[in-house]
Amino acid sequence: MSEEIILSINGASKRFGGLQALSDVSIKIMRGQIYGLIGPNGAGKTTFFNVITGLYQPDTGTFELGGKPYSPSAPHEVAKAGIARTFQNIRLFGEMSAVENVMVGRHVRTHQGVFGAVFHHKAAREEEAAIKKRALELLDFVGIAKFANRT
Repeated sequence: MSEEIILSINGASKRFGGLQALSDVSIKIMRGQIYGLIGPNGAGKTTFFNVITGLYQPDTGTFELGGKPYSPSAPHEVAKAGIARTFQNIRLFGEMSAVENVMVGRHVRTHQGVFGAVFHHKAAREEEAAIKKRALELLDFVGIAKFANRT
């Protein structure tokens, strides 16, 4: 297992008026590891994710992504940097299959763009096939591959 730190947060704080939602939070996320964040209601879990993903600007703290300074900005810029999130009240696309719902999250990082998708260029088809393959692997990883084609 690699010991590479992919995300480092040091001293993150966030205040909303008189409420200190985060206070001096630090964490190092290592490549290849799975992490969980647990705590009671109101502990700041959602605020922490909102700070990391650019929905809220931190009041204090330093952030590094891949060993380089990282400043959580607009959510679409954060997604381009490789950080994504889901929301507590997840809304799936009901008319789409499970694998298609997983694929949606990857399209922000495609290279072919609208032109390639509309005209079905070979590179766009190959990229779409690779995205589908990875989505199926992820469904298998969480034990629901048998539902891949269900809506």
